[in-house]
Amino acid sequence: MRNLVLIAALLGAVAQPALAQSAAEKQALVAAIASAGCRVNAGNNAQILNAAGVSEDVAAAIVQALLDSGEAVREGGDLVLRTGGC
Repeated sequence: MRNLVLIAALLGAVAQPALAQSAAEKQALVAAIASAGCRVNAGNNAQILNAAGVSEDVAAAIVQALLDSGEAVREGGDLVLRTGGC
């Protein structure tokens, strides 16, 4: 399931409720994505979630917020970060 959370959010397949996430959780996820080359895909999704230390629900909400704000974009099947040193 962990492997599918960010990918599902990328594809818009899962409607996530507006969950409150802390700035620290967002920062941790952004840092984990940046450390993985600024790109989330099926091959590195689980590693990013583990490195960030956030729950699946929180990660999905953060990804949606990043997409909504333009801090990340979809490229093919990947999420590409446009912030956090990327």
